[in-house]
Amino acid sequence: MATQGRRRAFGQHFLKDQSISHEIAQTAVDQALKHQCKALLEIGPGQGAITEPLLERIQGTSLSDQFCIVERDPRIAQFWIEKLRGSSTRLELGDFLEVAQEKWMRQKPLAVVSNLPYSAGTAILVRLAREFVHIPVMVLMFQAEVAKRLMAGPSESGRGSLSVWIQNVWDVTSLRHVPPKAFSPPPQVDSEVVILTRRALPHIAVFESPVHEKKWESLLKACFAHRRKMLRSTFPWPEVLKASGVDPTLRAEALDWPQWEKLFQNSMDLLKNG
Repeated sequence: MATQGRRRAFGQHFLKDQSISHEIAQTAVDQALKHQCKALLEIGPGQGAITEPLLERIQGTSLSDQFCIVERDPRIAQFWIEKLRGSSTRLELGDFLEVAQEKWMRQKPLAVVSNLPYSAGTAILVRLAREFVHIPVMVLMFQAEVAKRLMAGPSESGRGSLSVWIQNVWDVTSLRHVPPKAFSPPPQVDSEVVILTRRALPHIAVFESPVHEKKWESLLKACFAHRRKMLRSTFPWPEVLKASGVDPTLRAEALDWPQWEKLFQNSMDLLKNG
């Protein structure tokens, strides 16, 4: 495929290291079967580094008839349409962030695998992560700095609102580091493959209603608005901070789950009209 000019336009670096691509594919299929998923989704098949081994490994499994790939580049999509002609694998053309959910989630539960484009990786993750009821596991490759943020614990470098928001529902573990030379064209940064596994229960029950979810996201945004400053200097609701008993000299990145729980519960109790 003559895709060199399109790669940069779509912010995609294609994986060329076969040992890494096969490891990702094997892990994705193993995880999908472990979590009894009925379907598998790949976002951005590109030239097929991960897609080809996925197609091999799902043969004879419950996933063989429920594999969907989403590709935004029309020329790459046409390649796959022709290659998959007569196959049960479906291709959806379009930007994943704009493709209707019913097109890529026809069967539930669903497992997801992707070498995510750097330019849209976080936005795609957020869309997928919100569907945790139907998606129990994801195997995703990110820019290493983003992966670090997803895995960062309290007081660790990179800890931010995305870290807390994701980890409330998902356990995030590293599968492997991926160097620039594993891609074509090689990016200027390292990458990391992570496995996101849905927790049995969230650390904090913030999804009881849209109001709860909105309060939770507002709380995170407020706490991390000035992440290098102490909460007493930046927290917009002093009464919530006081009622929670959380040390006001802490920074948001240092808070553990019991402290987040106290802040959230008190924000719901004291900011009902907010």
